[in-house]
Amino acid sequence: PLFAGADETTFVGRTLVHGWSSIVFGTPAVIGFFVISGFCIHLPFSKNGKFDIGRYYARRYTRILVPLVGSLFVMRYLAGQRIQFLGEDSILWHSILWSLLCEEIYYAAYPLLRLLRNRIGWNVLLPLTFILGTFISVRYYAVDWHPYGPFGTALILLPIWLLGCLLAEQVEKITPSTSTFRIWKWRFLCWGGSWICEMLNFKLKIYYTCTIVVFGVVAYFWIKNEIAYGMHKAPWKFLSSAGAWSYSLYLIHGPPAQIFVKL
Repeated sequence: PLFAGADETTFVGRTLVHGWSSIVFGTPAVIGFFVISGFCIHLPFSKNGKFDIGRYYARRYTRILVPLVGSLFVMRYLAGQRIQFLGEDSILWHSILWSLLCEEIYYAAYPLLRLLRNRIGWNVLLPLTFILGTFISVRYYAVDWHPYGPFGTALILLPIWLLGCLLAEQVEKITPSTSTFRIWKWRFLCWGGSWICEMLNFKLKIYYTCTIVVFGVVAYFWIKNEIAYGMHKAPWKFLSSAGAWSYSLYLIHGPPAQIFVKL
C-alpha cells in the first residue's frame, strides 16, 4: 500500500507501483530455504558414522507435522477457509504448503540419498539429479508446479536440496571472510537473480519452473558466503532468533490476510 493511489498512467507512477510490488518474489525464497534445509538435515549425519534411522524419522516428522496440524486448525477455524485434505484440490498442494510436501519427500528419501552419496559420490549423484530435474521441467513445461504434482516437483528441485547437503560437508573447510563488500555483493546477486526469475516469468513467459534451479545454484553460493562471513561477524541477534519461529510464521502467513479482510 505504500504507493496506493498513485497515477499509473504516468511513467513515474507506474514505475513506483510496479517496481515496489516486484521487489520480493516468494518462490526463490522457498528455493533458498531448500538449500538451508538440506544443509541442516545432513549436517549431523555428514560423517560416515552411526545413523539411527528410527530416531531420525521420529524427530523429523514430529518437527514438521505438529506445527502443520496447528496451522491447518488456524486456516479452518479462524480464517473460515474450507479445507480439503485429499484429492486434486488438497490444501496441502494448492497453497503455500506445497513446499512442505516436497520437504516430506526429501525427509523420507534422505536415508537412501545418503546411501547413494556414500556409494557413488556427489560427482555422480548431483549431475544425475540435475539432468533428471531439467528433463522433467523442460519435457513437461508448465506455468507452475501444480501439473507436476508433489513427486515431480520434488524431483525437479532435488538437486537444490542436495546442494545444501553438499554444503554441510564443506562447512569445515570454508575460510572465514571479513569482506563486507563481498557478502553484500552476493546478497545483491541473489536478490537480482530472484528478480530476473520474476521478470522472465511474468514478462517473457519463461516460467520459473525452468529457471528456478539455476537460481538455486546462486542461492547455494550466497549461503556459502553467508557462512564464511558469519564466522567473522555474528549475525544480528534479532534475526538469528527469528529462526526459532520462522517455520510457524511461514505456515500461517496466508490466513492473517483473510482474517484482516473479515475485521
